[in-house]
Amino acid sequence: MGKDRGIGYWLQRYGKLRLSLNFMKKKCLFLIVLVVYFHGVHAQANKGFMLSQFVFEDTAGAKFNLDSLKGKTVFVDCWFPACPPCRAEMPYSKLLQKRLHQMNMDSNIVFVTISFKQSRQEWLAALKQLPMPNAIHLYSPASTYEIALAGGNYPTYRIFNNKGILDIENAPRPSDFGKIDFVLYAVSTGETITNGMKIFETEKEINPSKKKNPLLKNFYKKMQPFLQSFKKAFLSIQ
Repeated sequence: MGKDRGIGYWLQRYGKLRLSLNFMKKKCLFLIVLVVYFHGVHAQANKGFMLSQFVFEDTAGAKFNLDSLKGKTVFVDCWFPACPPCRAEMPYSKLLQKRLHQMNMDSNIVFVTISFKQSRQEWLAALKQLPMPNAIHLYSPASTYEIALAGGNYPTYRIFNNKGILDIENAPRPSDFGKIDFVLYAVSTGETITNGMKIFETEKEINPSKKKNPLLKNFYKKMQPFLQSFKKAFLSIQ
């Protein structure tokens, strides 16, 4: 009798061990799949996402492939209606667009806003309520492109160069007066976001008339006649 109970006990322990091992196998398999997925996303990001890989919906509900903008420098605003920082940036984005136009720097720059997370109805309502820039407004019905473009952080600003390649770095916010203006101008001439920000930061304390970098000198030459009015308009939002 005692021996039978002993065998039953060990069979029960063996059964529990098998269940535990099966659970661990499934857990390990899930972790492996997760690692492979994020490794693929990271590898793709380093390789460079292309405009042709992104398709969204426009305000009429039609499919919009970003590849139609190839040849332009595309400034992308990733946002969603219930995000307070996203909403706060919209007036600055509108002002940035106006500054670029006044400096004749916008001929090859296109603004695009892409809304994630919320419903289409909430997105359309927000477009009517907020001081939106004159942009191509798009909606993502699923989170398919969210990791690639926004990484789950909002607002996030990205730039595709005129070859249709997504820069691996995030762009400055529209409220980064001067910096975002120059970075967009620099990228439109072939520079990367990283190089544009490095150039700007290196010489930002130097008097505009004494800037050394040719690209930065030309930028300030275009900005100088409007600088005071630009600052006044910027401060009126704050």
